[in-house]
Amino acid sequence: MKMRGSLSLLYGAATYAALSCALLANGSVQAREARSDAIAFNIPGGSLQAALTAFAGQSGLQLIYAPENVAGRAASAVREKLPARVALDRLIKGTGLHIRQVNERVIVLERYGTRPGTGALTVSGEADAASQTAAPIPDSIAASGVGTERSAPDPMTARDEEIVVTGSRIRGAASPSPRTTATRQALEDAGITDMAGFSRILLQNFTGGQNPGVAGGGDQGGQNNINNSATLNLRGLGPDATLTLINGHRLAYDALNQGIDISTIPLAAIERVEVVADGASALYGSDAVGGVANIVLRRDYSGAQVSARYGASTDGGNSQQQYTGVTGARWNSGGVMVAADYIHSSPITAADRSYTRHLDESQMLLLRNSQFSAVVAGHQRLAEGVTFEIDAQVADRRSRKATAFFVTRDAYTDGLVNRPRVRTWALTPVVRIELPSQWTASLEFTRSVSKTDILSHRFTAGVDSPGRLTYENHLTNIEGSAEGPLVHLPGGDARLAIGAGYRKFGLDIDVSQIVGGASVTTSDAREKRNSLFAYGELAVPVVGPANRSSGFYDLHLSAAVRYERYEGIDEVATPKFGIVYAPHRDVTFKASWGRSFKIPTLNQINQVQAGSLLPASLFAPQPSPGLPAGATVLLLGGGNPDLRAERATTWTATFELRPSFIPDLEITATYFDVDYRQRIASPVTSVLSSLGNPAFADFITFNPSAQQIEAIIAGLPEGLSNQSGGPFDPAGVGAIIDTSLRNTARERARGLDISALYRAALGEEDTLTLTAAASYLDADRKLSAGQAPLERSGVIFTPPHWRVRGGLNWERANTQVAASLNYAGGVVDNRFVVPAAIGTFTTLDLSAGFRSTAQAGLLRNVDLRVSALNILNEKPDVIRTTDPAAIPFDSTNQSSIGRFVSLAVTKSW
Repeated sequence: MKMRGSLSLLYGAATYAALSCALLANGSVQAREARSDAIAFNIPGGSLQAALTAFAGQSGLQLIYAPENVAGRAASAVREKLPARVALDRLIKGTGLHIRQVNERVIVLERYGTRPGTGALTVSGEADAASQTAAPIPDSIAASGVGTERSAPDPMTARDEEIVVTGSRIRGAASPSPRTTATRQALEDAGITDMAGFSRILLQNFTGGQNPGVAGGGDQGGQNNINNSATLNLRGLGPDATLTLINGHRLAYDALNQGIDISTIPLAAIERVEVVADGASALYGSDAVGGVANIVLRRDYSGAQVSARYGASTDGGNSQQQYTGVTGARWNSGGVMVAADYIHSSPITAADRSYTRHLDESQMLLLRNSQFSAVVAGHQRLAEGVTFEIDAQVADRRSRKATAFFVTRDAYTDGLVNRPRVRTWALTPVVRIELPSQWTASLEFTRSVSKTDILSHRFTAGVDSPGRLTYENHLTNIEGSAEGPLVHLPGGDARLAIGAGYRKFGLDIDVSQIVGGASVTTSDAREKRNSLFAYGELAVPVVGPANRSSGFYDLHLSAAVRYERYEGIDEVATPKFGIVYAPHRDVTFKASWGRSFKIPTLNQINQVQAGSLLPASLFAPQPSPGLPAGATVLLLGGGNPDLRAERATTWTATFELRPSFIPDLEITATYFDVDYRQRIASPVTSVLSSLGNPAFADFITFNPSAQQIEAIIAGLPEGLSNQSGGPFDPAGVGAIIDTSLRNTARERARGLDISALYRAALGEEDTLTLTAAASYLDADRKLSAGQAPLERSGVIFTPPHWRVRGGLNWERANTQVAASLNYAGGVVDNRFVVPAAIGTFTTLDLSAGFRSTAQAGLLRNVDLRVSALNILNEKPDVIRTTDPAAIPFDSTNQSSIGRFVSLAVTKSW
């Protein structure tokens, strides 16, 4: 059932949430100064975690505690005027916790018998950030707070150290860029079980291209994701234009599109994910055009936890088994965390879905997949002021994908069957040193490898033409940095971050075919690049706590610049400037302007040239005059050694409201603009409608000679893929379409992100959290300066203009229930003379968690989670196709998974 009109419903929900005061404000513009006199507390009973959050907000004190020490525990209500210490004593009475006062503003909550310094730290209070709030964000995506974000002070040393958050390299800096944060707990509460699931609900992300749900080839780009990876694609600018980091450092690229495969990171290993959808090349270098995502790992863990999950799509296929374990230890001077995850899923075939049953049953909509992944993270204090950190990961994934070329013949008669295997590993040791005058320095080294090995079987009339494709990406990165205060100003300390480093990355491509029982190499490329870089960032607090005045509550200025030189290719300097201005403690304005760049990836330059022969009857509209009956079309595609660097100018403007008279409210709105020049992309955006479209005339050759055709085919490393259904005849080729990568003239992406968040206490024990967020995108692309722009949003196989997510979360003691409504706007199928509308795609997700109340025995510390995603079983709209064997829905925006139900059991020690 299509849920028409749901956009209006969600707008109403968003407005209601905003006007009735939406979700918990996870960060504050400035916390109130701590005080020891009596405070009028109003803290409802129920969840201890929620009570501690309320206490921190009302007292101005900073609380530090291990999340597992408060999870599932209850607190008594405190509704009277009391000294802060007395009120806190009442909240934790009977919980087994005790108070250790670090200083006048910092309190650590510990279990009796716990050694100082042990236990995972959660921060609440003045340092409370959206990404580290005492109460988990019930909706999976939450807008981050404004102002200074600090990490937990080390209880052993009582140092109140500020942390570096994504979007700045300066500790405690107020980043001018909008930031979205998702905690692991929030994702689990919403029924999300892996990072691929996170990519599907991130509103700023487009799931087309290199993501598991993309099923079709050709215009849909399903063959781009041959290894079943999941990459982030912010603003729909491409996974190679989004920089993804792990604990702030780079990883080796993935195989084809050369994004970063986030699906290899177990969710159990993650503390939070921070996403900055703003140009960030001045801070992080190439690739950060659409933005940067930083996956922050757990620093350590105490105890052990294992979980098992089983789920399946109720329409058939996609049965999943997942087994996860996390363990570790903490000691006075350090700690370690180890997480491992295994997941196996069966495919969804055309026979499993009513709207694809006309296809051959061997056609897969979702791949068969098995993956093992593991992560290790640790830290150790080596000496006074010297800390060693390390994180490492390894993953091994095997998949199988079958594509049938015809409706009447299976993939093993006429089709393509691929069996990719992806093996990745990464290792990053870091040394951090405290320097005089409150400066710190770090030196880090990263080595990362990602290898995709594909066994390919192309069948023609039952004859197998096997081949093997290997893509191996390497990364070596060495970077040194320092950060600290420069001079004390009336508004606070001006701080500087500087750094420099060396990066080497390479791509090995090996393509071979089996001919007569022997392996024949058709492509063997070894490419590498070296990069030297240096950067600096300055943060200047013009107005702060010491010099505030009417109309100037806070004012922070920032500037950054980065220089990179790529050996034999290019050198570039990219600046960025920002301002954070709060005329009142409740209102903040932020703005940023900067330039970004992306050099051509090695894969874009070395991508194997491929040619496919297709029947001309597949193409509509036909050119005038039309091609002769029985004619064929030669489709070419691949890389280009003459590609140049891409450049972009980006700016954002953000408004944030956190009214003090409604302390649990946060409203955020951001306008963004990306002007992306010399964009590397295929110039033909819609292959099957290209012959009759004058916009693609420069890339089409009509009536080529047989000699031209034979010369082109002779230069194809893999030869010709004949998908015409008949024998190859060079004289019968009516047109050549060249979709090879080029530097297109310009791409623009503009839009608006809005969010509202609210938390309310319902009685003594219940807590209800409401969320609403929406993202609007308007994008277009010019293939050349003289052509009219082509829509890159709101049309088929591109991001919709609107995406909306709303949710609610209810908590009581050991029970938690969440519901999320997800809306993807409709798009227009403009590939034919008469355009057609493709409807909206709206899904409702439900998830509930229960914790056993047993105090001993096998059921102690056992959690049960039941999830039903897309519970109303929303199905994709059927689209028009000229190829009977084509996937008949827009899989870049609408999923074939359908209703998915799962059950998970977790045991902790």
